[in-house]
Amino acid sequence: MGFIVQSANSCEIVSVSANSYTGALTADLVFKNLNTNTSTTHTLTYSSGVGQLNILTSSLGSDTGVFEVTLLEGGVEVARRPLLLHCDIDCCLAKLTNEIIDCACDCPKCSSALAKAQKVFLLLQSALSTVELASTSAGSVNSGYYRDILEKYNKARSICDNSCGCNC
Repeated sequence: MGFIVQSANSCEIVSVSANSYTGALTADLVFKNLNTNTSTTHTLTYSSGVGQLNILTSSLGSDTGVFEVTLLEGGVEVARRPLLLHCDIDCCLAKLTNEIIDCACDCPKCSSALAKAQKVFLLLQSALSTVELASTSAGSVNSGYYRDILEKYNKARSICDNSCGCNC
């Protein structure tokens, strides 16, 4: 299993699974929000060398954005993974898709919404692909991956501007 970090339940929960790297009984999970540069720490307890924890995104300081998640055993970093919480982008895409569906003609407004949705979708998919690349042991410490994810997420967010479609 190694160290797996992923969002679940419509971005309300972050699910973490890890094997102990050093035989420790507990570990610290440090979630650093790369958008705000703030961190929160949570404790993971191992049972027979395996730990699982579900964390509410509301306890991370933000339920959207790019995070660098570090696993510390005995105060020493043993693993790191990226986490992209993108429900805000998903909601933007839902709103843009509804705009496109509601278009009754092939007018410039519809073309604009389609172009915007395409850009946002491609940026999000590219960011998610980079998350996957960076989630390998070799890629997890490459800061270039984290910058790339952050740049693509922020660009998608800026394109969405006021196009949020969920709970705005």
